Amino acid sequence: MMTDWKRITAALAAALLSLSLCSCDLYDSLDMMLNDETPVDFGLEEEVRERQKELGSLRGYSALQNDSERRVYAIVDLFAADAERTHFVLSNDGTPDRLSEILEMYRSDHPEVFWISDQSGYEYSTHSTYTEVDLIYSFTGEELEEARKLFDEAVDAFLESVPEDSDDYEKELYLNDYLLDLCEYDDAAADREEVVANEQNAYGALVDNMAVCEGYTRAFQLLCTKMGIDCVPVNGTCDSEDLGNGNHIWNAVNIEDDWYYVDVTWNDVQPDEEDYMLTEIERHLYFNITTDALEDDHKISPLYGSGEESDYYNAFVPECTAESCSYFNRSVVHISSADDSDELCDALARAAEYGSDTFEFFIEPDADYSEVVDEIVNSKAYEWITYANKQNDSDHQLSDDCRIYTYEEVGAAALSLEYE
Repeated sequence: MMTDWKRITAALAAALLSLSLCSCDLYDSLDMMLNDETPVDFGLEEEVRERQKELGSLRGYSALQNDSERRVYAIVDLFAADAERTHFVLSNDGTPDRLSEILEMYRSDHPEVFWISDQSGYEYSTHSTYTEVDLIYSFTGEELEEARKLFDEAVDAFLESVPEDSDDYEKELYLNDYLLDLCEYDDAAADREEVVANEQNAYGALVDNMAVCEGYTRAFQLLCTKMGIDCVPVNGTCDSEDLGNGNHIWNAVNIEDDWYYVDVTWNDVQPDEEDYMLTEIERHLYFNITTDALEDDHKISPLYGSGEESDYYNAFVPECTAESCSYFNRSVVHISSADDSDELCDALARAAEYGSDTFEFFIEPDADYSEVVDEIVNSKAYEWITYANKQNDSDHQLSDDCRIYTYEEVGAAALSLEYE
């Protein structure tokens, strides 16, 4: 008597319909029964369609090229909510070959989802007509619950610390400085070929306080978003003798309706010498800069779907041409000559009153930078210090041992402030 394969197949399909998601074992059984025909995710499609209705305005999601890619994104978003379900199936229509890029688009929209493994994020098994995919989580169950609690507490601690009545620029500047003080660049992790902790996600920066560029970038994006500031990650490469080269990631941020680039990682200068004088200029060299300034040592990766070859892609890349909200235009006193110092002297007195370690100023481009610096060193610095001391009480008196540090490439300079 011949076996009735149609009845067996129908019975198996009916059993699968009662499950919200098929297990690996059942898929293997179905694979054998149907001679490697493509399985169906019974009970999953309706959930995916509902999820997709909520995703349309996200830049990473919008960058995807077809419904199959958007389905994968929606499944990842659906499964990541509880980090319990992992398994789904894709037809071999080319989509499985783009899993890494789709997951990158998902991460670009969701810096708060830190528990998808940063090593690869998934495993897969390819069959003749379909591919089985399993997401990989770095935290699950009670461990994830505790990690999310610590993460939320870190986010809340930052939000509660933001000065009241700050405008968007001031909030962004505060965030840059907050991350520089909170987080340390993980040199050891940067030298490894594989991810072993949370160095590439926002949890690493905000909870472990150790991260590489991706951790800084995800944390900056998340906290900007929490403050109502539009911010995106930007993938690319870098080439700097001092700060490194290779694949890199940073942010673009929208302040007062203009886009700017911010590289918090490169703002976090960590000198080896104990007596190194770190000025605020160095902590803000890559804060709100233009595309032209960025491209001196950064190269932006292409958009996803552009057809260009790249290790990583971007969902959105703004052209940054504005300068009004650059650090040097918003936070630093400008002078056109050594004699043009009334505003500077008042600012220096305030810096001394606050006990600042350094005082920064900007020399206008139409001035002779070297000539102005020489005049400051030879006479004007002493006059400025004398003026500041007259404004302040005996507890905030500057000595004349202050030194000047020059940054001609950006037209800025700084005084180290020594106190009597």
